[in-house]
Amino acid sequence: MAVAVLFFLAACAAAAIIGTPPRSLRGDAAAQTFLSTWRQSRLATFVVDSDFTRTLPDDNKLQQRLRTVQRPPSDRLIIGLGAIAGRLAGKILRCASTPEGTSRCFTSEAAPDYTSEVDGEVAGLEQYVRGDRPLYRVIDFANSADHCFRLDLALALPSPPYGEHAVFCFDRANFAPTLTVIERQEATDRTQATAVRTTVTAEDLQVLPDPGAMVGVPGPTTSSSTTTSSTTTSSTVPAAN
Repeated sequence: MAVAVLFFLAACAAAAIIGTPPRSLRGDAAAQTFLSTWRQSRLATFVVDSDFTRTLPDDNKLQQRLRTVQRPPSDRLIIGLGAIAGRLAGKILRCASTPEGTSRCFTSEAAPDYTSEVDGEVAGLEQYVRGDRPLYRVIDFANSADHCFRLDLALALPSPPYGEHAVFCFDRANFAPTLTVIERQEATDRTQATAVRTTVTAEDLQVLPDPGAMVGVPGPTTSSSTTTSSTTTSSTVPAAN
């Protein structure tokens, strides 16, 4: 039932995003709202299960399942693609799979202050989207089911951090990331939420011996067409009007 609701909201977001509705906010006001929403998302508590799809120019795909477990200030883990990264019980944690199928984890003494980390992240984003000549123009799809933003590259730059276009969507109630699409010339990455909840359990924070087993083996590449919020229905980010 929960998954069905997510897909219904995804369809609503797609209808609002495609075509850039006239009531969409743009410019510095949109950029400020984007930064505020990003901060609220990084300070929220949630578990998000997602499907990650990387689509290459020849339409071949790499697909994986991802999980984000976040409970500030002590815990934030990104689990997937054969690795676990983040903080656990206030300490930095890194785990990676080996070619033999085992994994090794490394833990630091203590992670940096969480709020300061978020502040630094938002400050970095601000350099991209605000100022007299921002790297990205921001469009705020204020009327979409989830709160979605599109970033369009405004300056020529080799290897821009969020590609030529990017979409970020957040659940309006709990600020969990529900859709992320990043379009680059070499590939389009789409991370789409399949389940969201706001209660983090001890089991969610359990680090399994083999993170590769936890996220599954990469699926076969295919030639069929098939990207974290409610979703858009196309892997192509809509063009600005």
